[in-house]
Amino acid sequence: MMATGNSHPQTDIRRIEAEAREWFMLRAERPLYAAEQDAFDTWLQQGCNRDAYQQLEQIDRSLAVLAASDEGARLRRPGAFISLLQNLRSYLGVSPLSGLAFACTLMLAVGVVYLAPWQSESDSAYGYASALAQTRQVTLPDGTLVTLGGDSAIETEFGAAARKVKLLRGQAFFAVRKDSSRPFIVRAQGAEVRVIGTRFDVNAGNKMNPAVKVTVEEGIVDVAARPQGQSGATAGSKVRLTAGQQVKVREDQVSRISKVDAAQVAGWRQGKFSYRDAPLAEIVADANRYRKQRIVIGTPELEDLRVTTAFTADQAETLVAMLEQSLPVRVFREPDGRVIIWPGSAED
Repeated sequence: MMATGNSHPQTDIRRIEAEAREWFMLRAERPLYAAEQDAFDTWLQQGCNRDAYQQLEQIDRSLAVLAASDEGARLRRPGAFISLLQNLRSYLGVSPLSGLAFACTLMLAVGVVYLAPWQSESDSAYGYASALAQTRQVTLPDGTLVTLGGDSAIETEFGAAARKVKLLRGQAFFAVRKDSSRPFIVRAQGAEVRVIGTRFDVNAGNKMNPAVKVTVEEGIVDVAARPQGQSGATAGSKVRLTAGQQVKVREDQVSRISKVDAAQVAGWRQGKFSYRDAPLAEIVADANRYRKQRIVIGTPELEDLRVTTAFTADQAETLVAMLEQSLPVRVFREPDGRVIIWPGSAED
């Protein structure tokens, strides 16, 4: 993606804008591989490159505000959407004869209208969301990279004293840009994670699996139990994690630290899910963010059934059959496609 050599200034501008578009589209499509991330970080160090890329991000944010408005609802209608697509294509300099470029523009347009960040009342606060079975990567204003798992959402609020993120649902991996003057704080249910610059994963859990899980890939992370509704100093148990460590926060208590393979943290970014002695409720909750038909655990006693398993994102639809073969459960499929797991009979 990088070009070398001297050229006419106007040619340089077009080249930089083209590179910015390529990076923007690629990062919207999937997480970068390690070599790609290194290349992107190097490319971004050049001021002109960074400015071009941030312009695309600003367009993304501005159109998000439009998407959330009444006018945005109008643009979701088929005819108006084509108009928006044409405007985007015109701005991005995409030739109507270029099929690949047109496809990239279409991807951006869909992302802008349906998956773009939403803006709150505060100019410095934004939200980002991913769709079911989608993995999405976004860059926050400070340069922090966030990878959202399927059906996940965050709200961000950056100020002079702190950078705050609320994980509303789902799962997110954070590669935090170091800034010693502004701590980076992630809150999810009753958990608060505080760092300066590091790489870690947070799973917000849900009603079926209420524990918030924090796993560290690199650096140091402070995790505290913060009673719901309290915005002041954290209370209760608090631990410090380093690479390859994990805790769960539930009912205002932090669990004991467990060890994990630091190289395998957030394997879901590559579509891989692995569990060792995990509650069935956790596995089902994760799988439901990558399935069209929801899985429901029929009785509470099954929720804490311990399971060791592994599957890939493209196996999420067949996970139920895998569980039925390996666990003392029976599966019932309802007409609407919903799947219910019940305890198996004595002879199962």
